[in-house]
Amino acid sequence: MAKLIETLLELNNSQNEFEWSTDLRVRFSSLYLTNDRLFDVISKIGYKAVVGVATVLTELIQLRTAKRYPYIDVTQEFTQKIESLWAGAIDPLYLKRESDFNYKYFDKNNILTPYSSNWFILNFIVDRYVDGSYHIHDFLVNLSMLARHLMPNRKLFDEWFTGTLRKTAETFPCLYDYDDLDKGDKDAKYDCSDDAPVPQEFFFDSEFKYSQDAAKHVLNDFLQKLDYDNNPWLRSPEEMLVKGFRGKPYEI
Repeated sequence: MAKLIETLLELNNSQNEFEWSTDLRVRFSSLYLTNDRLFDVISKIGYKAVVGVATVLTELIQLRTAKRYPYIDVTQEFTQKIESLWAGAIDPLYLKRESDFNYKYFDKNNILTPYSSNWFILNFIVDRYVDGSYHIHDFLVNLSMLARHLMPNRKLFDEWFTGTLRKTAETFPCLYDYDDLDKGDKDAKYDCSDDAPVPQEFFFDSEFKYSQDAAKHVLNDFLQKLDYDNNPWLRSPEEMLVKGFRGKPYEI
């Protein structure tokens, strides 16, 4: 992870500036933002993988934003949210939606920062994910375009992101096609229980060779380190079982 972050964010570069305004915030947060070419690529990745890619982009956005606004301290909250998202990429029932992600982060001029757009978009992704909506890929377009705008080297980001989406679609493919969905049945639900859980090492560790056994090992290690008692965005084992979780919570 450290090498990827250092490369994409150019941490050795003292230039922390990027263009930001209320108009840009509104643009990237718009529920009507579209990019058909990007959506076609994104729609090929699996249901749980959407949350995985969204979490990777969020980590990049958060770290890039933190360099611009060091006086906004969201370290603990950021860590807990990220942990809950990675748990959610294993199973949506890990995510406690009674505690929405706060997205009201203002700068010294009372302008909502990129933190706000990031978590605003994520609320929609997570809500659809937990609800089982087939249409989960849409807002990943918003998040992708926001991340790209903030990156110091957009060409480098494009190369990395294109490769990441290709690799993700090959390993965690979407098990349905949007062209086959019944446009009139907006209440149809997708059961992602057969989708493979997505470990963060798949994205961040270049030496990690994905297999079900390798994934099980790192996912178990991750889950057992989580503190669900003190993370407001994680369900307790008891809550998960009440919600219908199959198996033993916090264990693969």
